[in-house]
Amino acid sequence: MQIPPDCEDILEGLNEEQRRAVTHERGPLLILAGAGSGKTRAITRRIAWLVRARAVWPSRILAVTFTNKAAAEMRERVETLLGGADAPKWMGTFHSIGLRLLRMNADRIGYPNSFVIYDDDDTESALRRVLKDLGLPKDGLRAYSHYIDACKNDGMLEPPEPRTPRERQLADVFRAYQAELKSAGAMDFGDLLARSLRMLQEHADIRERLQSQYEYILVDEFQDTNAAQYELLKILAATHRNLCVVGDDDQSIYSWRGARVDNILEFPKEYPEAAVVTLGRNYRSRLPILSAAARVIGFNRKRHPKDLAAMRGEGEPVRVHGALNEVGEAQFVVREVVRRHAEGTPLSRMAVFYRTNAQSRVFEDALRARRISYKVVGGMRFYQRKEVKDVISWLRLLVNPLDRLGPERALSSPPRGIGATTLDKARARADQDQVELLQALAVVGDEGGPALQRKVRTLIELITDLALFAREARAGDAVQAVLDRTGYMAHLAADDSAEGQSRVENVMELLASVREFEQQSGQTDLRSWLDRVSLVQPLDDDASGDAISLMTVHAAKGLEFDYVCVCGLEDGLFPLSSQRGRGHGFDAGLDRSAMEEERRLMYVAMTRAREALYLTYASTRVRYGQLEAGRPSIFLAELPREDVKVV
Repeated sequence: MQIPPDCEDILEGLNEEQRRAVTHERGPLLILAGAGSGKTRAITRRIAWLVRARAVWPSRILAVTFTNKAAAEMRERVETLLGGADAPKWMGTFHSIGLRLLRMNADRIGYPNSFVIYDDDDTESALRRVLKDLGLPKDGLRAYSHYIDACKNDGMLEPPEPRTPRERQLADVFRAYQAELKSAGAMDFGDLLARSLRMLQEHADIRERLQSQYEYILVDEFQDTNAAQYELLKILAATHRNLCVVGDDDQSIYSWRGARVDNILEFPKEYPEAAVVTLGRNYRSRLPILSAAARVIGFNRKRHPKDLAAMRGEGEPVRVHGALNEVGEAQFVVREVVRRHAEGTPLSRMAVFYRTNAQSRVFEDALRARRISYKVVGGMRFYQRKEVKDVISWLRLLVNPLDRLGPERALSSPPRGIGATTLDKARARADQDQVELLQALAVVGDEGGPALQRKVRTLIELITDLALFAREARAGDAVQAVLDRTGYMAHLAADDSAEGQSRVENVMELLASVREFEQQSGQTDLRSWLDRVSLVQPLDDDASGDAISLMTVHAAKGLEFDYVCVCGLEDGLFPLSSQRGRGHGFDAGLDRSAMEEERRLMYVAMTRAREALYLTYASTRVRYGQLEAGRPSIFLAELPREDVKVV
């Protein structure tokens, strides 16, 4: 191939496979980019190659990815190669591109050009109004939101035909919610995709103009596309068919938010003339890490086969450690962190991964005990999570009736029909009469109508009964009583979404921490445990500097660290089963599709490590408030023995 003289810098430093991807002429192109293989370099160099070597007008190139951060990185790299004036202007996230298309054609879809975009809080407020108008309890808000998102991820602006009473209810909420948005001149994030797709399907002139305009379309992280996004791409690419998609089916881990791994798996069937280029050189991980990860992911049936070569050579074996329980697991991890840090590795180059948010608690406790700085990536510290603070506020109220913050949370966790106005009056009365807030609340309740009087008396009786019980009971029993008698656990359990399930797990982990405190300290009173918690609540360590990262495996995608610990590798936890009390692993209800996604998640976790990888599990673990016996994850049995060392 003759390389134009002014294009040599675009191909500089590329390996053979990357060059093939960058210089592909015309037609569909699938770039299978294995972990650490330089996919961002390939897609950005290809954009620069099209503009400079093939003289494609920048306005005829559309490049999309998923996050604002990834889009900014793509734009910055392309502008560095081409200069700002020659860089394509149509580069951004799917949602930002959809928004631009809708703004340009708002009048054609019955919206004002000034339509607003609802964020998550706005969406929740709109749904609350809808549920109130329909006379439905707002406890199920998350389930309705999840249903609406799922429909829009599939490109639907109306619900499918309902078959059951529950589906009819979901459909009614969906229709009312869409009407609420339309009357407000608003769209949510799902609309930006679904309405863009509908606009192209229904307006031939807009569709044909855009099909003619976008001569080349490039998509990063293609394995994360949902049905609506892929359909949108296929329509836009229908005229020129120069659709370049970059991704790794082995890293498709977002089915729970609509991603379809079949999009990348079936791309060669959708485009039989497509060229397929595999980027098989890994520039991140040492050979034992890569070999172990490749062996595990190889057990998946639905995947594009690919062999990755470790360009950084040999290294330490993958270390596997089995602990007696989750506390011992955390202590082992922290000991290794201390050792690596003493050898000169900055904390910022180390990370701990886990499958569920609730698992962070034991690692946070162990790191704090050694005064090691840490940060929780993609989430709050355990004791700062809303559901944890709700329960702690209840408990503080029981041991300290003078607490001014506890009653406010008690009124709303769960809601009890006592509004902020009533509470403000009670605060004013407490200041005026120099009495406790609860005493003032009782007076304000008596001065109100019968309904308010009944609600306030019921609340104060509940607090009084629980306070008397907590004075004599063990701390763990007091916490359990609060969860049961306040209805807070039932309130959380009513939300059957993944987020709702996570909140339940966090509260049960809080209960486990109380039981653990009783055993380790020998103290059983609630006040002693609250004193201990109050000492760990302030963020007194500087996590903005050198700090180890704690995160779920989902949050780890796209990151890399020198030393990685993947923890909680027990069947039922990783791979995760949503079913309780039915054993563990594949037999506990994970179908093959779910199991393969869990294995892809394991592959993502393992391939974040550059120098060394630790895999840990516990023989027993407290989950959902109960001590469970665990057995090592099936993923550990799939590891190649020659690359593993048991420690």
